[in-house]
Amino acid sequence: MVRIGDLEIDIPIIQGGMAIKASMSRLAAAVANEGGVGVIAATALPIDELKEEIKKAKKNIINKGGALGVNIMVAASNFADLVKASIEEKVDMIICGAGFSRDVFDMVKNTETKLVPIVSSLKLAKIAEKLGADALVVEGGNAGGHLGTDLDSW
Repeated sequence: MVRIGDLEIDIPIIQGGMAIKASMSRLAAAVANEGGVGVIAATALPIDELKEEIKKAKKNIINKGGALGVNIMVAASNFADLVKASIEEKVDMIICGAGFSRDVFDMVKNTETKLVPIVSSLKLAKIAEKLGADALVVEGGNAGGHLGTDLDSW
């Protein structure tokens, strides 16, 4: 079992939040039902569609021990609205990358939603920790995500 604050997850696996509708409610619910963290990718989703996907995932998560997260790109023009919608729908965690937002820490403060920023350097990891990150996703320079760095890991 893994703990992120008061959130307990049976299996230490977080499904990647693959954008452009690859990671939606069906996949996220399946992962959560197996005890991992299922993730809905919010990129390119209108707010109402994101809320509907979260509701569908929650309806289909029947086993305890897993969690539901939403992956949101900081670079998205509607980032703040996607974060607010995810918090309103009471997701277990928000994972955010493709940039770094200090504002998001205040947005999740005093909610049950955990914040998991994606970082690509020790410096950014320390900043995220100081701001109150509940956990971190650390990606190297060879990752397939949007890191904001051109440094090679090797």
